[in-house]
Amino acid sequence: MKSFVRLLAVSALVSVAAAACGAASAEGNRIRIGYPSAGALINGQVGTVLANTDILEKNGLAAEVVPFLYGSQMQEALLAGKIDIALTSEANFVNLAAKFPCKMIATLGSAGRIAIMVREDSPVKKVEELKGKTVATVFGTSAHYPAVQWVLKAGLSPGKDVQVVHMAAAEGRAALVKGDIDAIVIWDPFVEDFVQKKAARVLDANPSFFTTTVASAEFLKNSPQTAVKFLVALQQAALYMARNHALVNGWLAKTMGVSAGLIDKGSSYNAAYSKARRLGDIDLVPGQDLTLRLEQIAHFNVTSKLLKERSPVKENTDVSFVKAARAKALAGRFDPAGVTIKEK
Repeated sequence: MKSFVRLLAVSALVSVAAAACGAASAEGNRIRIGYPSAGALINGQVGTVLANTDILEKNGLAAEVVPFLYGSQMQEALLAGKIDIALTSEANFVNLAAKFPCKMIATLGSAGRIAIMVREDSPVKKVEELKGKTVATVFGTSAHYPAVQWVLKAGLSPGKDVQVVHMAAAEGRAALVKGDIDAIVIWDPFVEDFVQKKAARVLDANPSFFTTTVASAEFLKNSPQTAVKFLVALQQAALYMARNHALVNGWLAKTMGVSAGLIDKGSSYNAAYSKARRLGDIDLVPGQDLTLRLEQIAHFNVTSKLLKERSPVKENTDVSFVKAARAKALAGRFDPAGVTIKEK
């Protein structure tokens, strides 16, 4: 009888353990990832790698990888619970953190340059000479804050000495070419596109337009191990991008509407893209430079009355997941040559 009772107890423990393993397996399977298919570098390339290869599957993930044309659409999808992870910009994270329980859990580094540009035939040679003129940018994006900072740094007053106006990116580029505006603040690959076409030239540029990887707080709470697995896959996808420039840039060029060569030039400012040769060269942990930029944009959004209250960006940054993922990735093995491209 005692043996029978012990057998029942052992069976019960086995059943509980099996159920726990089953729950962990289910938790470690499902994830929905959004990435920019147009207008944003590095996030765009890594997103296409996740979409077009079996890297996520190799990490035990059943993933849905969703392309978005605009950052605002990705924000809305995260807010609506349609995706769990967004590969997005610094400014989009600031905006999201102000209204939605989310965390920045990683960064893929620089997404290229943001530059203030004038037409090639413009008499303006430096930002100080824009007094009395109009500068277009996209309000609420990562280009808005530096646009105003360049004006202030030149000793000019936005709204008084210089009119800083909102225009959608494509609209603003067309307006500059037509001469309807005097200058534009825009990002790569469109900076390089203007330069190569000799349609516009750079007055000043900042090569640190940061990417952020943002997850909903609910997803992180319910699926912490899935988040770690995803970040292992993200590190691997970044190395695959670095080792396969032509292939990956070709994928993004199809949806971005610019050449793979322009994408390559604009991406060269990203250290991982340019220099990574092994997994240890990929570091997704946010640094102090990104933290400072996020705080600056959060303050700017309040002073510019884009937001009523400061976005809690520092409070909503969690590096524990990416540090765990980095340790896990480096403890394992990953060969980019072993990645399989999916049939389309």
